[in-house]
Amino acid sequence: MTSVASSSCAPSSSPAFTVLIPRGLQATVEGLAAETRQELLAELFRLAALARQEESHLPPEFPYTLRLDVAGCQVSVELDPSRARLTLVGLLRPQPLE
Repeated sequence: MTSVASSSCAPSSSPAFTVLIPRGLQATVEGLAAETRQELLAELFRLAALARQEESHLPPEFPYTLRLDVAGCQVSVELDPSRARLTLVGLLRPQPLE
């Protein structure tokens, strides 16, 4: 598990958002091409930093899922403002056409 905080944020008492890649998805992430993996991780940390900056605008009651395309992969992340956590919950790599 890795924590990230944006350096452009003003200091506050609330914790940085944590980026969590569950053990079950770690092999999938590690199996990505290096450039794709780097782009995915950069996007996860960017989202965590943005969530931290915009925390006061996020509904705190429930976690919610974001779905996006990153480097040709379909990515699902769960954003849980009450726990200050961003969790990778789904990753589908494109299948080569035959």
